[in-house]
Amino acid sequence: MLIRTDKLRTRFCPVLFFLLFSLPVFSQSFSVSGRVNDEARLPVAFAHVVLLRTTDSTLVNGASTDDEGNYLIENIKAGPYFLKASFLGNESEWRKIDLKGDLQAEPLELLTASQLEEVVVSQRKPRLERQVDRLVFNIENTALADSEIWEVLRRTPGVLIVNDKLQVNGSSQIGVLINGRKVHLPKGDIINLLSGTSASSVEAIEVITTPPAKYSAEDNALINIKMKKNLVAGYNGAIYNNYVQGILPKHTVGTEHYFKGKKTSFSLNYNFKHRRTVVKFTDRTHFFDGPDTFSTWLGQQDHVKRSEQHNLSAFFDYDLGDKSHLSLSAITLWQPDIERHYNNVTDIEGDSLYSHFESYNRSQEREINTSYYVDYEHQLNDKGAEITLNGHYTFYDNSEAQRLDTDFYDLDGQYLTRNDFSINTEQYINLYGLRADFSTPLGSSVKLETGLKYADIASKNIVLQEGFDLETPGASPTGAGTFKYDESIFAGYASINAEWKQWRLKGGLRGEYTDTQGVWSLGQDSRDNHYLEWFPSVSMDYTPLSDHSFKAYYYRRIERPRYASINPFQIFESNFTTIEGNPELLPATTSYAAVGYTFKKSYTIELFYKNEVNGLGEFVFQDNDLHWLRFIHKNVDRNYNYGVDLILNKDITSFWDCYLLASFYQEKIRFKGLDSDVPVENQLFSWFMKTNNGFSFLKDGSLTADLSFIYYAPLLSRNMRYDSLSALDLLFRKTFWNKKASLSIGVNDIFNQGNRYTTRKYLDQDNSTLRRGENRLFTLGFRYKFGNTKIRDNQKYKSTEEDSRI
Repeated sequence: MLIRTDKLRTRFCPVLFFLLFSLPVFSQSFSVSGRVNDEARLPVAFAHVVLLRTTDSTLVNGASTDDEGNYLIENIKAGPYFLKASFLGNESEWRKIDLKGDLQAEPLELLTASQLEEVVVSQRKPRLERQVDRLVFNIENTALADSEIWEVLRRTPGVLIVNDKLQVNGSSQIGVLINGRKVHLPKGDIINLLSGTSASSVEAIEVITTPPAKYSAEDNALINIKMKKNLVAGYNGAIYNNYVQGILPKHTVGTEHYFKGKKTSFSLNYNFKHRRTVVKFTDRTHFFDGPDTFSTWLGQQDHVKRSEQHNLSAFFDYDLGDKSHLSLSAITLWQPDIERHYNNVTDIEGDSLYSHFESYNRSQEREINTSYYVDYEHQLNDKGAEITLNGHYTFYDNSEAQRLDTDFYDLDGQYLTRNDFSINTEQYINLYGLRADFSTPLGSSVKLETGLKYADIASKNIVLQEGFDLETPGASPTGAGTFKYDESIFAGYASINAEWKQWRLKGGLRGEYTDTQGVWSLGQDSRDNHYLEWFPSVSMDYTPLSDHSFKAYYYRRIERPRYASINPFQIFESNFTTIEGNPELLPATTSYAAVGYTFKKSYTIELFYKNEVNGLGEFVFQDNDLHWLRFIHKNVDRNYNYGVDLILNKDITSFWDCYLLASFYQEKIRFKGLDSDVPVENQLFSWFMKTNNGFSFLKDGSLTADLSFIYYAPLLSRNMRYDSLSALDLLFRKTFWNKKASLSIGVNDIFNQGNRYTTRKYLDQDNSTLRRGENRLFTLGFRYKFGNTKIRDNQKYKSTEEDSRI
């Protein structure tokens, strides 16, 4: 078998700027303007005007009137809508409009409450919407609304969570956005942020399977957390509490505040999370001396983690004028106290000196990650041409002090010797980003979009390990060192976005030039790399008839080695277990293609193919000479899979909607051993199934439920194989007091089937791990809203003649 890896090295050239002259496309948007009067036909200032879809009565956009009672709602696509005004309990009748261009609507007249009868709008927003390049999972007013965002993602169609890593289309290279802004956090901190943030302010989760060319080529898919729009003038807020009971309790308390004025809007969200988790591991390793087993090591480890976490986010928007808008935002994750305890007892069979050893590893850690964003938008003309500027800065600081004590026992079980040492690490990261985008409509169906971006990453890692007794067993450590890594990226893109009667098209081309340098103190060694890569993407949707839709999409993406994965130092978890980076890592590229057919917007079949070259991942290798387990980052020569997805997305009844995904695929992974060039091929036919069911009970829809189930057949991950696992979750939510308060209660993994068993068995490798986490969890949440919340959550409207058409 011939396996070849190529490292692309080229020079940056002006060809990137050629992208600026390509043509992208999009459907034109319009505006609705008008006036709100009282019964005396006098203007009403600060009235609220909302625009709803006629198909499902969902909120599209809204505005407040000025001092003269005038309003303007912009960026609305053509189509039929309902228009309505309200002020201090008085509301207008419904007004149906058919938007084909900028519209000056007839005045809306406010009527007193006694003139209108109350009726419940029975239709609701579709739970799952399929668009040309994404899935939109609407969670507002569902049982998931009081959960944490991480729990919502576990139930989001198209998203899988394996080993606490997000996966879409089989890739864990996923970018997370909040209202379209990229969250620059390490993957581990993404979990901390989203598991500590309430989903109560989330309107929808967008799973972008074909990211537009304007976004970084590093993300094979994007998850955009779309927050609710605050259309109510004045102030409103909420407090919430979430309690989770596993082996140990976990608790989150938080508050949200919103203010909207004539030109400004501001939101502030804060929560505090006290988290305690327990994970048990069983590791079995057969170390070899030639063809026969030399010794068998059986380790039992308990891992207890306690942490305190503060999440703070703030968003500020200001209208500089009719055509200019400024946004400032900040997201901070602060963990002042993270405490870990590892208790490990390892029994040894077949050794001539030791019967077992006991290790106790305890660590104290603190971490802060804070990001700041500034966005400026300016409309260049009345046709919709605009320019946007974006600046971003992230600072990350992590420090950890660790103490590891190990006692060794002879063959009679008597204490023999001891090895104690300490490890101290510090890591600093600074990320900077600047981006400029230009877009303009080309006719009524297309939009041109192009732009440039510069990003820079500067990181520094310091490690100090001391106190080792080199006479006792175990690997020889790196005493101390410093590792610096710098990465600069220059990017340009052009894309098209078009909508015609039966066709929808999104496509683009992005170029990225990357320059990296890594330097570490051991011998002043360094690694430099620079390369230019091109990343096309396209997605098409053809709907010849209302019941038939065809879809195709393709993209090429890149995954660059991160600073933690190329850090050359060894960090010890025990005398015989290390975590290591690899400065020889190459960037990985992925190509993905799929075609699909959908019948009646409910039944979908999709064929897909994925090819990954130089894939990055963490491998587990055993060193048979030193009896040593090494967790080390390494390239996969090639990883490809192909298969079929079968999807059901349907409202079974008026109160029950169902999503079901069954995926069947063949996967093959090729890699080499750690210290040899012997190729290894790992292949398997696998499948998984995921279903989400939403229920709405009672006449007013105030009781909702969510039932989800997932099953994984045995699957592959780098040099590991996973056994099958499954989980069944159930969640209820009830609203009270005119929907100002809500209570949720649920159970995750009811039958406790989520334990993970992995094996690594090939060549001279034979080891396995059983992970038993807190899978079965009881959850209890409460939320109360206060202030002016009438428009934000209003589902009751006054009866008019138009109500029968809704």
